[in-house]
Amino acid sequence: MIKKLILGTMQTNCYVIYNDNHECFIIDPGAQGQKVAKFLEEKELELKAILLTHGHFDHIGAVDYLYERFQCPVYAQKESFEIIRNPQYNLSAMMGESFTLKAPLLEATSTMNIIGMTVQWLLLEGHCYGSSMIYVPQENALFSGDVLFAGSIGRYDFPTSSHLTTKESLEKIKSLQFDARLLPGHGEESSLNYEQKHNPFLRS
Repeated sequence: MIKKLILGTMQTNCYVIYNDNHECFIIDPGAQGQKVAKFLEEKELELKAILLTHGHFDHIGAVDYLYERFQCPVYAQKESFEIIRNPQYNLSAMMGESFTLKAPLLEATSTMNIIGMTVQWLLLEGHCYGSSMIYVPQENALFSGDVLFAGSIGRYDFPTSSHLTTKESLEKIKSLQFDARLLPGHGEESSLNYEQKHNPFLRS
């Protein structure tokens, strides 16, 4: 089961994925940690892990609050670590509220098992170092972070962004041979096949 929470001034989509045993993991808790914790408590969910699609401030802003409260591991691509820890790179300095994550980071592996679910990480850089999509086959859900949106893609004009690398990542997305719910970091959901056929950045 998946619950979307829209958090913070950037309206970031945070996702809570949970099973019948009341265990869960969270993808991209970007702000409003108390709101996230309230949902977990209302559903009586045990938080087992936090996963980060990338290191920008609007996707990591509530990590420290949740880590301190629940003491769960925090996973990200190793390429994201420098961004997460650098206010210039995680864009918090740009917003006038510089911060760096205090919670310890663990390196994500390409395939993991969390709460009995397979979690596959697809490193698709361009938006920034370490930017990824996360695929959970049991839920047929592809959490695309800021790599791919409904009808659009993530910006590539930030520190550590790359237009060339974005184009390479888009080519990889075009070649994916499955369909899934596409659950992006901002905006409405879509499907992978729909975006492959209709997203203008995947048709060029």
